[in-house]
Formats: sequence, C-alpha cells, structure tokens
Amino acid sequence: MMNKQIIIDFVLSSGGRTSEYLLLQFLQEHHSSFFSSLGDDPSLYKKHFFLFHQLYLLRDELVAHRKNLLISAIEITISDQIFDSKAIADTDALREFYLDLKNLALSDEKVSEMLNDFWQKYLAIDKKAQAIRILGLDNSPTINKKIIKKRYNELASKHHPDKGGNQQEFIKIKQANETLKKLFN
Repeated sequence: MMNKQIIIDFVLSSGGRTSEYLLLQFLQEHHSSFFSSLGDDPSLYKKHFFLFHQLYLLRDELVAHRKNLLISAIEITISDQIFDSKAIADTDALREFYLDLKNLALSDEKVSEMLNDFWQKYLAIDKKAQAIRILGLDNSPTINKKIIKKRYNELASKHHPDKGGNQQEFIKIKQANETLKKLFN
C-alpha cells in the first residue's frame, strides 16, 4: 500500500492531476525504492509497466472509496466522478494488459514490435477521415471490418486497371483500405 499512497499523495499535491512523465520523474528523484523490485537499472518500459500496474491496482481500490482514477500517459487524475467498476473491468484492455505481470518481462523485441504497431495505428488515425471518404463510407452509420472489406471489393472491381478502371483511383482506394484495416482489425 505504501507505493499506492505515494502515488495518491503526489497526484493530490498536484491538484488531483499529473502526467506519467511528472510522476515517473518524482518517483525516481524522491522514492527510488519504488522501482527496486525491478532490479538494477530497469528499462523505461519496465518502469512504465510497473507504474501503470500500480495505477490500475490503485484505481480498483479507489472505486471502493467512491473515487475514480483516470489513467493515461498524458493525464493521471483522481476525481469523485464514479464509473461502473464492472463495466470498466469488462471493457478495459489496457487494464488487463497492465494487471498481467507476465507483460513486465516482455522482450525488447516484443516491446519494439508493440511500439511500432502503436505508431502505425496512431499515424493511421490521421488518415482515417480521408480513407472513409475515399471508400464512400462517410454516411455509413456503422463502420467495421466486414463493411470496409465489402466496400473495398465493390470499388476495387469497378476501378481496377485490369477492368478498365483508373490506376490512380485504384491506388487511392487500395491505400484507404489498408489504412482502415489497421484501425479496424
């Protein structure tokens, strides 16, 4: 509980809101023992994982005290806004990841692969609206993998150069499909 109390005290002393960077910096400077269970000179990934593991454990405890802990790399906030803890537990894939201590021991290669996947998805988000327009799905009430595939197949058969279509248009359609596949996999 000591680790969790250190986190609570720091977040509350910061007006109830801080960032992962500031919290990590504070812990390293003022509570170096916080990361002692990780061994000598742990990687940034291991520090990040261990901190988020502690944050998700803390969030589960705070719900019992009618408090909520918002957790992201950009913002860590303690508030009185209560969310349904069962709904959070059932839908929070990040919570599941950080509560599984096996993920603390991921190889550098796996961490690099995850970061690469994250950045590809992040960059794809910038292209999402344009890709939706290109595939003509901007008025679609629902977009999912099946709808994207169906629409791509319709447009590809119409615009494929082998079927008399425009090559540039086909390339745009193909790129839009690839962008959306990354986001809706």
